[in-house]
Amino acid sequence: MMNHQYKYIGFVGCYTKEGQADPFEASRGGVPHDRSKVGRGVLAIAMDASGKLSYLNHGEPIISAEKLPNPSYLCILERVKGSIRSNRPPALRDGGLCIVSELSEGKFQCFAVKVTPSQNGELEVHATAIGEALDTGGSWPCHIISTNVGDAMECIIVCNYGEAEGVLSLFGFHSDSLTDVYSKQSSISFGPGSKADRDRQEASHAHSASVIPSISNCSSMDLCCADLGSDAIVQFSMTIDSATDDGRGLSFQCIEKDRLAALPGSGPRSLMFNPIFTDVAIVSLEMTAQVWLIQRRVDDGKFIALGEPISVLPENWPSDTELQYQFNHGRWASDAVWSPCGKFVYAAARLHNSISVFEVQLSTTSSAEISSTSTACDIDGLNLIQRASTNGLTPRCLCMSECGQFVLVAHQHSHDVSSFQRNETDGKISFIDRIEVPNAACVKLIRPRMIG
Repeated sequence: MMNHQYKYIGFVGCYTKEGQADPFEASRGGVPHDRSKVGRGVLAIAMDASGKLSYLNHGEPIISAEKLPNPSYLCILERVKGSIRSNRPPALRDGGLCIVSELSEGKFQCFAVKVTPSQNGELEVHATAIGEALDTGGSWPCHIISTNVGDAMECIIVCNYGEAEGVLSLFGFHSDSLTDVYSKQSSISFGPGSKADRDRQEASHAHSASVIPSISNCSSMDLCCADLGSDAIVQFSMTIDSATDDGRGLSFQCIEKDRLAALPGSGPRSLMFNPIFTDVAIVSLEMTAQVWLIQRRVDDGKFIALGEPISVLPENWPSDTELQYQFNHGRWASDAVWSPCGKFVYAAARLHNSISVFEVQLSTTSSAEISSTSTACDIDGLNLIQRASTNGLTPRCLCMSECGQFVLVAHQHSHDVSSFQRNETDGKISFIDRIEVPNAACVKLIRPRMIG
């Protein structure tokens, strides 16, 4: 029987090479940190009901750097049941991982995951590569997600940050697939950047993708991509094609539908839809260290800005005498995530090493209330209620637990993952624990019963 002392299992991606993913490395020698430590591969960790963290597999990588270098970002494939089970490669139907290898020749690899109790009652995690690593169709892949396109196909979506340009690549599998692994369906090149910042925006840079929840008159197969290099949120429509000539293979196309321009030089990094108000999304603007609310119009599903971006930094920080000032005046945001209740946003600021907690402000003219049945509302903006230290250096990735009680932070330059308790009433967070993970870049959680 599965050991239930752990509330969640976590998987941590990292950089296995030094000096990675730091835009100041070439111009300023990089953000100061301990360079003697580098990642060893993907680690499995556990979190108990109090938020305490511990290693699984005695802290040894479940996927080594030799097998997959620079495994910087991953997505978890939960165990699937029912009709959609046939739309997953057979070896991955009980759960697995899809992981990018963030290198100039981009790759991603799928791994089947098996979780078993050991003789002493601890959990052991085993990862087995499924097929060969696949070419991502671009360079420096930095983000990967999975989604089901209706009941027809499971899709893996990879964002290649890129050198000459950003590239969005899509891979699929369905019940009539001719192979036992995902196959490439489409690649979309994003072209030149906005050039608002000549050092970072000469080219487009696909940084992350998010599937758009279904609303009235909008396709349930739309997705958005945050393009850091072009200062844009790019919206795509995904459509399933009819059977191929052999009568077996399905494929889909991804066609650009619309663009929402962000402020020049702001650098959109991540985008996440509100789990309750599904017409609203939060965008993290990396280069101006801001968060930005956007909203879909009900009539055509296109996006509009919902107010002005809001800074995640204290006013007048840093001063021109502080070390952080030399790094883009201290502006270097990373992740922004919603609480499961849809009432709060958590946004991380690298260099300042903090999480800003914002509460949703509803319009005074709106009768909408945040509830489990709400899907749309009138939002005035966000109200800052807390700015908490992350207790580390360079918070690169935030992970909200499914239950909403915990927030995890992957720190790239203090080489650790930290856990925070979240007050579900007022949204504020407090530090609990940390565990060492060199060059931590990404952390994802899943309940033990949902994988392997």
